[in-house]
Amino acid sequence: MAEMSPGAGEKLISGASRKLGLLGHLKMAKFMFLIISAIVCVIIFYANTSVIGRRSLFALFLTKGEEHSSEHAAAAAFGNNDAAAEEDMEERRMINAGQLEETTLPLNNGEAGGDGNDWLISSTTSRRPRKSLIMKTILLKPPTMRNGSVQIYNLAPGGGGAAAGDYETSTDYNIFVIYTKENYQLHVKFELFAKSLLKFANSGVLLHLHVLTDETSGHSVEQILESEIRRYRRTIIYSLYSMHLCAEQVMDIVNTMTPYFSSTPKSYYSDALFFLSLGLHRIADERMERAILLDCDIVFRADVRLLFNEFERFSADHLFGLAPELTPVYRHILYRYRANYPQTDFGSPFYLPPSHQELQQQHSSGKHGYPGLNSGVVLLHLQRIRKSPLYHHQLQDVQVRKLTTKYMFKGHLGDQDFFTLLGYEFPNLIYRLDCIWNRQLCTWWKDHGYSDVFDKYFTCKGRIKMYHGNCNARVPE
Repeated sequence: MAEMSPGAGEKLISGASRKLGLLGHLKMAKFMFLIISAIVCVIIFYANTSVIGRRSLFALFLTKGEEHSSEHAAAAAFGNNDAAAEEDMEERRMINAGQLEETTLPLNNGEAGGDGNDWLISSTTSRRPRKSLIMKTILLKPPTMRNGSVQIYNLAPGGGGAAAGDYETSTDYNIFVIYTKENYQLHVKFELFAKSLLKFANSGVLLHLHVLTDETSGHSVEQILESEIRRYRRTIIYSLYSMHLCAEQVMDIVNTMTPYFSSTPKSYYSDALFFLSLGLHRIADERMERAILLDCDIVFRADVRLLFNEFERFSADHLFGLAPELTPVYRHILYRYRANYPQTDFGSPFYLPPSHQELQQQHSSGKHGYPGLNSGVVLLHLQRIRKSPLYHHQLQDVQVRKLTTKYMFKGHLGDQDFFTLLGYEFPNLIYRLDCIWNRQLCTWWKDHGYSDVFDKYFTCKGRIKMYHGNCNARVPE
């Protein structure tokens, strides 16, 4: 065997050393690349996640076991750990020092000292003090600096200071919406609702959004609102109400209405969802004079302030404002009544053909038909509703039975059915809102027996200011 020269051995060792060094550098480069990539991902995630979302992520790692007290569980759900709270306190500028405090209320804190069982529904219809219905009230302000945090201030009822105590009367623009039992589809609808509301809202007007919700859904409400506040730089107040406790306030109304206006009564909770508008005056603060109740599938194309201006058109007797129903659903429900009274305008399209207008004027003071009313948008003059003996009398079972018997009516659309009958029997109680404020998009009836007349009902003349994506209809871009 040939012997290797000393010089060749040294070269071989040197080459091996260089290769090992190169491999070491490659490994180090890969390691550094992974570290840098991870840091970049964290930065991107952090920059595109709301404060609540960040806290929720941290809370997943801070949770130690499944058995916590209800107080700790609620705090983890909303990321109210002390470290995160203290860090945010440093980032935000407090207004009215000593009067407005950082939010630390868990959503299920319906009553002081509550243990979470407040979400269970009582079989009684006893009334709670109104303030216990509100889980939290928050003032959101846009960031003062680019990439800064949304400014969040607690305006909890009874919180220290005059500003906190007077939050109910801080604005005339009170908007109620029901957002509960969240799923993906409902989440998308509410996100579009909030986005369009803030996009078209005048920046100089302070809106107060009252959301009837549950613990899980309320978490999403906060995240969505913070995101849109950052996007459109609007200031807004929102209050989260316990849906279950609000249901208790109207259960006598629900129990009266359900046999007449529900197709298949399901549960206390489900039924209450569809009749809350009839008792909203009990839920709203007693000092609140006017409010608007909207479905969460409403999409704005104009400033909501213009809708509030419609209150100025109310006559002295008007309690509610609703737009016409844009489908033949009541033509269908009233088939027996219309057969007995062929000259009636009840269940007819709002825009009557010219040949029928003269006939219509012989039977009523207007030239329009009465297709029924749609409750996706409801204007409520709360002060008048509370003081109206006639309205409260009509909520009694005897009166509801009289109305449904007179019109041979068996409905399935909840409060909308009652409003439709009330508006026909007592037209002075309901202001006719133009369809441009509730441009419904549902076409279900067109494919279910009414294709020949559907377009007569579906017509809405004028520039649309609010779309109603009912039946999961797609809203035009």
